[in-house]
Amino acid sequence: MDLFEALKKRRAIREFTEDPLSDEIISKLVYAASRASTGNNAPYRRILVVRDWKTIRLIKQLSPGILGLPTALIVIFTEMDIANELGKLGNICSTIDAGAAAENVALAAASMGIGACFTRSYSEAGVKEILDIPDNCRTELMLQLGHPKREQPPPLRPRAGADAVYLNRYGLRWESK
Repeated sequence: MDLFEALKKRRAIREFTEDPLSDEIISKLVYAASRASTGNNAPYRRILVVRDWKTIRLIKQLSPGILGLPTALIVIFTEMDIANELGKLGNICSTIDAGAAAENVALAAASMGIGACFTRSYSEAGVKEILDIPDNCRTELMLQLGHPKREQPPPLRPRAGADAVYLNRYGLRWESK
């Protein structure tokens, strides 16, 4: 599948089968996350894969954003000691870079027919404790992953104004050809 087909198929999947993801699929998703750049090429991003059913269920109890039961999670977090070496910029860049890594994972998942959904509504302190993430780290987001439970409906159309694109200055609309 090419990139534009993956963009077309990409959407939040929240219902998963109980079939686990293979090591090969997880490896490709981790690779996709690691391909996102970081500010100043700083090595502050960390990726943690969660595949243990008990751990996923425990995290779900602390995460209102997890509606279904994924078979894997990818937690993207930042080692703040390293990010802070870049000053205020490191704090901002690390959040942006985590989003880029997560989108890479979501696109890679879509290209392989795997469901993915971003999650930020969770107890950070609880998730850090469950996963033994050090205090000097900040979780950025989690991705719920798994085989989609059923055929998904087509994506919703964007709300009016959601896709506004301008050319050269605000108010002059971009017209794609």
